[in-house]
Amino acid sequence: MARISSQGTVIKIGTDLSLVSTAITLVTNTKPAVITVASTTSIALGSVIIPRDTGYNSLDGQAFAAEAVDTTAKTVTLADSDTTNDTGVTLGASAMADVPKMEELCRSTFTVMGPAGATIDVTTLCDEAHRIVSGLPAIGTWTANGFYDYQDTVLKKARDYYRSGDTIPIMAVFRDKSGLTFMGTINTYDITLGINAAVTTNIGGNVDGIVNLFDPIAGMVVMMGKSGGTEQPVAPAGEAALVQPG
Repeated sequence: MARISSQGTVIKIGTDLSLVSTAITLVTNTKPAVITVASTTSIALGSVIIPRDTGYNSLDGQAFAAEAVDTTAKTVTLADSDTTNDTGVTLGASAMADVPKMEELCRSTFTVMGPAGATIDVTTLCDEAHRIVSGLPAIGTWTANGFYDYQDTVLKKARDYYRSGDTIPIMAVFRDKSGLTFMGTINTYDITLGINAAVTTNIGGNVDGIVNLFDPIAGMVVMMGKSGGTEQPVAPAGEAALVQPG
């Protein structure tokens, strides 16, 4: 059994939610799903991809890591996605893949919680005991605690999201380059002071949809450093740049 140290984990939030966008021309009904896009420019291994307007309920508005990118076929494999139950779906004419700008938010602790889901009682008078089926999972929550720094532009961006109520992509990359992605809100922004204690900030919120996991991605570039650092994929040779959303 592999054991991973938490030290070295890189936590990121989206600071530009649609830095670049590219049209989706095909979606496979597979696990994981593979999308064909108009251009793989600015999509690198480990990039966060947010499909929208595809008509696939399991994909739209969710955050996935790009676990494989074929620049020749212009396909991207979405880690932990599953479209096998999305049968009879016609791909939306305006289907797009957003590639948000993800910047590091340095924290001391990070927790994603999936509370117990609903239980539906389906007992009838014919049963000798209670019979149950599982309902939908409860709404997940997440928290991240760290130190306050007025110069931290990403922490300031998190406070902006707390005030605006926007749903944003969140990513945690563990030191072995596995990790998780999800869409979430920020509805908690606490600042704590105490005697002989540093000023800390605790932020958190709810998970919108499913937390998607990804295995270690060979070739994924993860830059560490002060909060606010980011890496941007380099366009493959021969491909035109994507149009920046206006």
